[in-house]
Amino acid sequence: MSSGRLTGRSALITGAGSGIGAATADIFAREGARVVVADLDKAGAAATVERIRDEGGVAEPYAADVSDEAEVEGLVEFAVRTFGGLDVLQNYASNRTVVPEDVAVAGADAAVWTRQLSVDLMGCVFTAKHALPHMLRRGGGSITNASSLVGWLPLESRPAYATAKAGVIGLSKSIAVEYGRQGIRCNVVAPGPIVSPGTEGMYTAEQTEVLAEHMAAPRLGRPDDVALAALFLASPEAAFINGHVLVVDGGMSAYAPMVPSFRRLAGEG
Repeated sequence: MSSGRLTGRSALITGAGSGIGAATADIFAREGARVVVADLDKAGAAATVERIRDEGGVAEPYAADVSDEAEVEGLVEFAVRTFGGLDVLQNYASNRTVVPEDVAVAGADAAVWTRQLSVDLMGCVFTAKHALPHMLRRGGGSITNASSLVGWLPLESRPAYATAKAGVIGLSKSIAVEYGRQGIRCNVVAPGPIVSPGTEGMYTAEQTEVLAEHMAAPRLGRPDDVALAALFLASPEAAFINGHVLVVDGGMSAYAPMVPSFRRLAGEG
């Protein structure tokens, strides 16, 4: 049920054609926001918008590559022109195409790192750069950037991704410090393992079992889990929260790494 927590707000959400971004767009629209659904995948953005409109929400699609500053500028201007301003920015765009090539640092390919950083980190830089002036003119706004648990607890692979997500945290805190006194809040959601269309092919069945074993929760995460956390950060209830990293990982980062082994020894499965 909607409580109208974002009624009257205009929101721009990148990476909203699928996964966490799409779930966030759905929930924000249900909560009264007018949403620009941005994604490199034009069809994915259109599908999210159609779903929102079918539920009575207000949304417009926009195809953009967030690694291209000129395209981002056009995206922000579209959002402002369409809804008369910009109150909320949510960044979920991520480059999944480089996963097989993102290997050990000693074998790093500069092109792979550039492709990862240009979307996951510089995409957040560009959207903030062009959104901030509009938010300041309205007297404030809320920005939430998607990092990852991997941003400070890296896996044994994907160093470029881990570096990009660590950079998102630093960027977000910098924005919070620089613009907080002018009414801008900038926070971070840091998901752990999330089951979504964008991650389904990333893990084998055996790896998925390992992830589940490390949950302090009865299941793996879903896009809605992260979207609801983002809703809180964008809502009036979070008015005094700025520069915060909200971890949404089912408790994965809450305990020492030997706990699953101890569980097995105790016969707990």
